[in-house]
Amino acid sequence: MPIKKNKSPKNKVSKVESLKVADGKSEIEKIKDLEDLLGVKQTNPFGTTSKELLAEKINEMSITDLQTFAIKIGILPSGNKLVLKNKITKAFKSHAGAGAGYNIGFNKPLIDPSSNAAANILKISQEGM
Repeated sequence: MPIKKNKSPKNKVSKVESLKVADGKSEIEKIKDLEDLLGVKQTNPFGTTSKELLAEKINEMSITDLQTFAIKIGILPSGNKLVLKNKITKAFKSHAGAGAGYNIGFNKPLIDPSSNAAANILKISQEGM
């Protein structure tokens, strides 16, 4: 029997080509700035609401870092590195306020509307992501 050759996709787009940068800031940097201003790290066990930022964060972690992070977010830290990454990603997608999203409904503003931080948040949100 002849050996079947795997063909690579012709329209494969690299990560660098898929980036859209007009003002020198990537989408990920804008998300980081906005989350820092809103204080997402204090309210969310994952430290972000962006799937891309989470993937970047867990790709930089060692196995022990992943196990510690899994304990922090409340999942069982068993398995190898790939299994832990998948568990964390799955937990992120199902966590309300992180990947699943929800309406927070605060009674008071997170920050003072007349502060510089509020002006920065408004500027970033108006620019779009």
